Amino acid sequence: MTNADLLQLLRDCYTPGPNPAGRNIVDANLVRSATLTPDTDAPGSTIPGLPPRHLARITLYAPGADEAANLQLVAQIENRLLGLESISRVEVKLLPALFPIL
Repeated sequence: MTNADLLQLLRDCYTPGPNPAGRNIVDANLVRSATLTPDTDAPGSTIPGLPPRHLARITLYAPGADEAANLQLVAQIENRLLGLESISRVEVKLLPALFPIL
């Protein structure tokens, strides 16, 4: 698994609510960074022969000022990534929206 693979996986995540353009968070330029680091604290990480597990760190711009929608997006990202065997933990950091709707 690479950072490019992680970015590709995030293409399955969409902003909550109406999305007339049908764009995912990557195409909407909301993702600022997406990195993987080995998770040495993951269960079984010290057992030889087991595949490595990773910590996924995602930094993205909040799609808007609606806190509930932002939390829904974070949950969507976590659910998508934690379904993979190679990812043990996900940390999502939301930055303030670039252009919040007033």
